[in-house]
Amino acid sequence: MKALHPSSLESLARRHAPEGSWILSVYLNLDPQVRANRRGAHKLVLEQMLKDLEATLEEDPQTLDHFREDAEWVRSQVGLHIPKGRSLVLFCDVSEGYTYQEDVPVRLPNGAWYERRPYIRPLLDAWKEYERTGIVVVDREKARFLVASMGQVEEVEEAFQTPAVRHRATSGTDHMRSQMVFQRRAATWSHWFLKEVADSLHDMIEDHGIDRVVLAGPEDVTAELKRILPKGVQARVAARVRASVTAKPKELLEAVTPVLREMDAAQERDLVFDCITAARKAQSESPKAVLGLDAVLNAVNQGRVYQILVPAGFTARGFHCPACDVLMDHAPSANACPYCSGALNDMDDVVWAACDRVLAMGGKVEEIGTNGAKESLKKEGPLGAFLR
Repeated sequence: MKALHPSSLESLARRHAPEGSWILSVYLNLDPQVRANRRGAHKLVLEQMLKDLEATLEEDPQTLDHFREDAEWVRSQVGLHIPKGRSLVLFCDVSEGYTYQEDVPVRLPNGAWYERRPYIRPLLDAWKEYERTGIVVVDREKARFLVASMGQVEEVEEAFQTPAVRHRATSGTDHMRSQMVFQRRAATWSHWFLKEVADSLHDMIEDHGIDRVVLAGPEDVTAELKRILPKGVQARVAARVRASVTAKPKELLEAVTPVLREMDAAQERDLVFDCITAARKAQSESPKAVLGLDAVLNAVNQGRVYQILVPAGFTARGFHCPACDVLMDHAPSANACPYCSGALNDMDDVVWAACDRVLAMGGKVEEIGTNGAKESLKKEGPLGAFLR
């Protein structure tokens, strides 16, 4: 799996089916943390989505034939697929020989669309939601640029100093003078090189939508590089770490991960604190946040949740009304929907369904895993939500 790149999204956005042909877009949640997925429940979800789409095409026999061909390709890919991420994305127009399949390391809402273009909004939302970290590992002769996002890292560029600095020994009475001249030249070349690295970093931030930057390498080099960065780039530098310029991408990600985790933990603590504070101060007419499973589900049913906060690993049984599509944490005594009096279906995890609903409405899901923040949310909630 690679970090999502703006050019990949642009390529998908430019894809357009020719006249008389459509593109099937499928997003399938495969997260192994959901017990039902381990028993193949995602295949049942896929079948239901394809069945619902097919029902909308029955009045157009030609389009229906194309759809069935595309749907069969999707079924075969899902049947053979070994999950490598938390979601699977598939686009296809079999009649035109166009297929696309990608594992995504984040949770995306289940969904299927049959349109003239690939439906990429869930990918765009995920790309915007998850912070993208630029990693620059540098010494005085070489620099490498990497992008980390959603737990993945990808190398995007390398740079070398020309002419490269080489130490050499001299002899004779001019030894000291020659050494001083060499040192001045080496310092000049090194400064020029780091200026080029700074310019390249500025371009990388623009090209890849970088939110924060980590400088890696010898401490004196990263300190000098930070000093000469433009103010706008310098403001994005989150940390400096020691690392070898020859380290593998995975090793570099492991080196910067503790720093990023601490930053993310601080953000989670602030997020939980803000939600609890806003919910306690909320006025009944226009609350900005709510706490508690029942209150959050009510807000989800009303389509008002902008961001839902969930303790990592938290699940809860609940109920779903297939007629009016509401979610509930408990059922009335008659086991009937209080809105339409229809029969309710049991759910193993109503929290997961609520998160999918929020994502499908263009909202955000934040899993709180930081010690302290997680306990605070459980004590006050256990769920929290910021409202639109």
